[in-house]
Amino acid sequence: MKLKATFYLLNYDFSPEFAESNYDGKPSENNRYYDWEDELALTNEILEIKTHREADYFLMGQFPDGKKFNEKVPNMLLFECIGQNGESTWLGCSESIIDSYEIITDDNTISLTVTMAENEPLSNPVPGIYIGVSSFPKSLIIEEN
Repeated sequence: MKLKATFYLLNYDFSPEFAESNYDGKPSENNRYYDWEDELALTNEILEIKTHREADYFLMGQFPDGKKFNEKVPNMLLFECIGQNGESTWLGCSESIIDSYEIITDDNTISLTVTMAENEPLSNPVPGIYIGVSSFPKSLIIEEN
């Protein structure tokens, strides 16, 4: 099956009253329900998705000076997308920013929909990974002078 993942960030300025009185309850250009959405599609065949609550995720990479890093990000909601070849693709968000999620499977597609709350600023260091600022590793924050 193919996997389509959609991540939404709720707009806390959305007014249901304004929408109801002016647009039959629907969002409008000046009263958006979401601040933004991010859609990803995996090209490999996915057999299933496993959910891991309050899990650790590791950010790995290299600083511009060549020094490598491997930093733990705690308290994540991770979605393990298991492919036919046994390899996994990981998607996820900090538990602190999750509003809701839904996984729907039909004959050909797995749809993952994740709605994030605007509780705190977040970063998106890797496609499909969203980390709340309170969970982001302090050692990876570069202060500009």
